[in-house]
Formats: sequence, structure tokens, C-alpha cells
Amino acid sequence: MSDKRFLSLRLPEDSSDEEVSSAIVSLLISAIHDERPEKTVSDVYHIIVSEGLTSCLDPLNMLPHLLSCNHPGAQDMVSLIGECGSAKEVVMTVQEAVERLAPSFDDPDDAGTSREEPSVRKVQQLVVLIDLYAAAIPRIKLRRKSASETVEPLFSELDAVLKFARGEATRDEGRSLISGVSRLVQRVWTWKGEEQFDKTILKGLLDRVAISFSQCIQSSIAQRTFAECFPRLAFRTKLDPDSEAGNTAITDLLDAYQTIGHGIITLSGSSSVSDLLLSAYCPPPNPDVSKLFTFLLPPLISSLESNTFLDETLAVLLRSLYTWTTASSLDRRHLPLEVTSPFTSSLPSVASAHPDTTTRHQAFRSLSMLLAASDPKLRFQTLVELTRHSEFPQMRVAAVGLVKEGLLDAMSQAEARAAKVEEGKVNVKGLKDETFLSPLFLRTFGPILFRPDPPDLFASESLELKAFQETSEPTRLVECLSLYYVLLQRDRHNLTCIRDKDVLKTVENNLLTPLRRNLDRWLDGPAGSESHLHDITPIVSLKIGLERVDAAREALVSQ
Repeated sequence: MSDKRFLSLRLPEDSSDEEVSSAIVSLLISAIHDERPEKTVSDVYHIIVSEGLTSCLDPLNMLPHLLSCNHPGAQDMVSLIGECGSAKEVVMTVQEAVERLAPSFDDPDDAGTSREEPSVRKVQQLVVLIDLYAAAIPRIKLRRKSASETVEPLFSELDAVLKFARGEATRDEGRSLISGVSRLVQRVWTWKGEEQFDKTILKGLLDRVAISFSQCIQSSIAQRTFAECFPRLAFRTKLDPDSEAGNTAITDLLDAYQTIGHGIITLSGSSSVSDLLLSAYCPPPNPDVSKLFTFLLPPLISSLESNTFLDETLAVLLRSLYTWTTASSLDRRHLPLEVTSPFTSSLPSVASAHPDTTTRHQAFRSLSMLLAASDPKLRFQTLVELTRHSEFPQMRVAAVGLVKEGLLDAMSQAEARAAKVEEGKVNVKGLKDETFLSPLFLRTFGPILFRPDPPDLFASESLELKAFQETSEPTRLVECLSLYYVLLQRDRHNLTCIRDKDVLKTVENNLLTPLRRNLDRWLDGPAGSESHLHDITPIVSLKIGLERVDAAREALVSQ
């Protein structure tokens, strides 16, 4: 040992490594805890590095003081110990720290350090501990135990504390934990690889950290996917500027899955979190949507119901359903009932009740495409339930637009089939649509859509404009009038019987006349004349819709 080294540590020239180690520990403790230390943590770090004293590092006595310390240079010192200190001692120290940290998450008053000292948040300490494992475990010299047997108890304890940390982690901390565990898995795998490792241990840890901190990812993958599929609808939507950090965390996670051989979706066996994430961020080209949904159904439905990985689930639904919608031909096969049916109850809830406007819109667009890909009978029945029984008023309104989409799809397909019949390409048998384009449509939807809700809403002239506008009925009736107009204009062959005289009379008596009478009363009265145009926009929209319907009906009568 040179004189310079002795000078820095103030040790005799014949000092042993143990004495040097003790001197370093003493300097470090003083730097962390003394009010006016002789050396700072950064000073101690530079002495060790510049004078080649890494062999004298004492993880057992240094790390406990450093883990909760936020002094400048503390993180550098921790990293140095992880890379150069005794691997066995580092792992022992980290294991003890993890055991102490777990119960502290249950005690909000336990910060794990003296209140008089600047401390590091417990979740941040956990990130440091994970990085220490990543640095030290691959340096362990195995003897009697295999690599899997060595890490299994360590990962089990780590998994437990990660669950405790879930409720306390901020968004950035959650992302750091995902990235940290991903690095740990990669480092451990490259240490022994398939030679001594049970993949399920590593994959299980990745799955659980992803589940525990899924709410922290926030990479806006559904928004990015929506913009790819519907650029015209998304051009005004701005991504969260911090979403790129979430994308980095998920990239680290996917790289770790790839490292251990789970980077490709096989569509066989039971699906897991990794399959859902891979489908969202690394989608297979030209997937068989039916097979993909069948395979991913459990995690997709669980996500929609639990609000876990909702961003990723919506991305999968949007991309897959958009692929089905745009790539399929006229004679495409609808998705199986067992695949589509579970979504018809979960998607409407997200589209109606989720607090985020963008998420609601993405879910509604997914629902629209799902219904288009479903068997017509399921589509029909789902729309009946949404327009009649939905517990969410906004969904009862929006579902009228979905009914119109169903009608227009049926009409377009019928017209295309009719053209093929004329060309002799298909047989006329089976041409008739028995759901949307049949009298069944009016028998089912007429009482729901072509009358006010409740039916006697307009019976009394005491209904005030303000009270009417405070409900969802104005918006719903605007949609219903639009649907009625489309039916009158497009159902030229009267397949739904919408042009029958008795039907025209029923709609007139049940909806149009009462609505017309009340609109005139409101617009001509004090409430209408004294209101700003913005305040009565729904009423004006109803008036315009009613006038369009009246014109269409008059044109039919004059034919």
C-alpha cells in the first residue's frame, strides 16, 4: 500500500486490509451522520476509486447506512459496492434489508431511518436493492445449490415486498421498479441461462411486477394505436409528454421477456400478462383475430373488469378489430359468439363510466367495431339491451348511433349482394337479412327509439324547457330522429316496414306530434326567446332534425 493511501486514510504503513476497511467504514459513517464531517460521502467514494481500495469494501457495514441516505455521492457508492464488493455479503445485506422493508410499508410512521437525517423514500430504497441484486447475484460462486435454488428464496421475498410497495409507489417509482426488475432478470439469466434456471421463476417475477405497477406504465399505447388506425379522428389529440418514460419501462420489460424466451406469442396453452403486453406493444403481423381473441380472452376480460392493463387491452382491441374490419371481404366470417359475447357487457361499462374522456372514446370505438364483427343476431340483441336497459344514460344515447351503424352495414351488404345476384355470382337464396332489415327491427326498436322516454313525457304542457334540458332525452331524441330519417331515406324496398301507413301514423302520434308541439311552445315562449342560442342548442338540434324528418315524410306521401 502506497504512502498516499495511508495519508488519505491516516493509517500506519503496515495496516492490514481489515484496518483499511474499518477506516473506510468509519469515514463513511461520519460523512453520513456527523453534522460537520471531515469527509463527505463523495470524498470517501473518490478515495476508494482513485486509490484502488475496492477490495476493502465492507458491504455488511456500509450498505445499511447508505440505503436510506440521499447525500451526494451515496448512489455512486452503492453502485460501487454492488459491482465490486463481496457478492455474498452484498446479497446477504440486501436480503436483510428487504426483510426489514416489507413491514415498514404497513406502517406509515416508519420511514426506516432517523427523522433527523435526510432519507430516501422506501420505494426508492427498494429500487436500489433490486439494482444491488442485479449487480451481485451474477458474481456469486455456486457450490451446492443451483442458480434457481439460489435465487428462488430471494425472488420470493422480493415479490412479497413489491406487493406492499404497490400502494405507495408514485408513477415514476413504479416505472423504475419495472425497469429494475427487468434488468435483474436479464442479468441473472445471462449469468447461468437455460443451463441451471427454471424459466417460470423469472417469468413469474416479471409478470407480478408488471401487474403490481401496471397503473404506473401509462405509455399511451391505446392512444398511439388509435392514431394509427384513425388518423383523421386523432389529429387533435395530444400524447402525455411523460408517456415516453412509460414506454421506456415497458420496453425494458419486453426485453427481459425476450431474453428468457417469452418474446413471441404462440397462441397455445394458457395466456398470461406477457402475452397481453406483447400483443399490445409487439403485435403479430396479420393476426387471425378470432384465434388471437380466443387465446387472450381471460386477460382481456379481466383487464376491462378490473381496470388493470386497460390501456394495453384497448390497444389490442383497437388494432385487431380495425384489422378485421378493413381486411375482410363482403363474405367474411363473423367472430365466434364465445369470443364476442363477453365483451358486450364489459366494454359498454368502460365506454360509459371511465373517468378519462379519451379512454371512454377508445372503448366506444372498440365496441362499435366489435359489434360490426359479431354475428348479426348478437349485435341486434346487444343493441336492444343498450338502448333499453343500459344503466348509463350516455350509453343509451350513444347506442342509438350504433343501431344506425348496424342498419347502414346491413343495407350496404344487402345492396352488394343484390348486385352480385344480378351478375349471377351468387344465388338469391339467403339474401334476406332477418335481423336489421326485416319487420322485426321496428317491432323491437320502435317502442324504444320512436317515442319519448318516459312515453308520457310530452303529455303535459307543464314540462319546462329547463327541466327537459337537464335530462339526456334531448340528445337521445336527436339521435333517434337521425336514425328515423336514415330509415326513411335508405329503406327504399320497405324491408323494415318503416314506410307502411300505419307505421308512419304511429311514429307521428307517439313522437313527432308531441315533440313538435312542445318545441313550438318552448321556442315561442319566454324561455326560448330570452335564452342565448348556446343555451338552447339541443332544442335547436331537435327542431332541425324534426324538419328533416317532416320533409322526408312529405316526399314519401307525394310519391
